[in-house]
Amino acid sequence: MVLRMHHWAAAVAVAGLGFAGPASATVLDDFNSGTIITDFLFDDAVGTALESAANSAAPAEQFDTDADIAGTQTNGLGQFDASPKANTDFGSSYVDFAGISSGRVIGLFDISYNFATFDYDPAQDEEMRLTLIQFDPRSTFVTAEIFFTRTAVDEVTLHGNGVGTGSSDTPDTILPPVADVLAMIDVDLDNSVFELFYSFDSGVTFASGGTGTLDPTRGIESVRMVLNEDFSNDTMLIDRFAVSVIPEPASLSLMGLMGLGMLRRR
Repeated sequence: MVLRMHHWAAAVAVAGLGFAGPASATVLDDFNSGTIITDFLFDDAVGTALESAANSAAPAEQFDTDADIAGTQTNGLGQFDASPKANTDFGSSYVDFAGISSGRVIGLFDISYNFATFDYDPAQDEEMRLTLIQFDPRSTFVTAEIFFTRTAVDEVTLHGNGVGTGSSDTPDTILPPVADVLAMIDVDLDNSVFELFYSFDSGVTFASGGTGTLDPTRGIESVRMVLNEDFSNDTMLIDRFAVSVIPEPASLSLMGLMGLGMLRRR
């Protein structure tokens, strides 16, 4: 991910949105120290469809893809290009893994985008999400998610979404229409809380996007990528889509039985 928005980072600091006092990169350190159970780096050959993209985690489950993302593919530069999506449908693609009911789960969504200003339709806001789902693929039971939404000609809103009984979202963070953003969501299933983080400098520093609460009855059994609306006049590139688990001590033996190993990003 290449930093392009130096002027925007300064504007965020002036606006008091939290980037002036950079948070430490602890969330990324914690992610890398955990068990990475899903990790799409999109360094496949050019033209690889999402369902054929390599998962460098173990077990290496692939995406169960939606027909609504037809035409999207890797660009051969280590990115998945969603720009060819030329329909207004809600494209959902899932990766399954063994159920998780305790400990911490951290989702990582590394994207770069450039939204065209001439074709903004307020009735069809473009959305990009990493969603941690309670059940196996095709469930709509969201536990927590990273949620990017284009909300104006010249702005994108980022927030952490919690769904279910007793859940709450993070506040909205306003981003520019052109940005490279590494977003991470740190989900604590034991305490039913989560925190959203974002970085404009490839994870050297992070700002907190705020905290939210979870439905205490929900765990995580899959992760979903959402590409909603028409991106054909925009640039939408995904550099990495990954999930890491940091189990409580009592859960370590269970994780071993699940055969997940301690694979790091190659």
